[in-house]
Amino acid sequence: MRAMIKFLLLKSITFFAGCMSCFVMHTTFALPLVISAALTGLIGSFIPFPKLYQNHPYAAIYAGSFAGMCSTSLITSYWEVAIISIIGATLYTLTLNAFAGFGGRLGSVAFASVALYSLAKGLV
Repeated sequence: MRAMIKFLLLKSITFFAGCMSCFVMHTTFALPLVISAALTGLIGSFIPFPKLYQNHPYAAIYAGSFAGMCSTSLITSYWEVAIISIIGATLYTLTLNAFAGFGGRLGSVAFASVALYSLAKGLV
């Protein structure tokens, strides 16, 4: 159980880093969305993580960059990015073995995390 919590925490941090860096590059530095996501993935690939986690932190960074590509009309504060990151990391962890071998999981997780947050924000 403790290993799963540690894994989820690492996924949340890396998803948040990817989401935040893509969002900041686009909003602050006015880089195009695709360039922001690509730079986030490229820079994130140089961060050393323990071999225990395999490629999961890198995938979370890249999935986070997909989530960070959403419109500034949906995400208006950094707290919202944090909430989307927690949702995204949880979805990534829950679907870890569900979609093995299928493409598009990272984009689907990013879309679902932003969509769930937007729906919850609209209901409240």
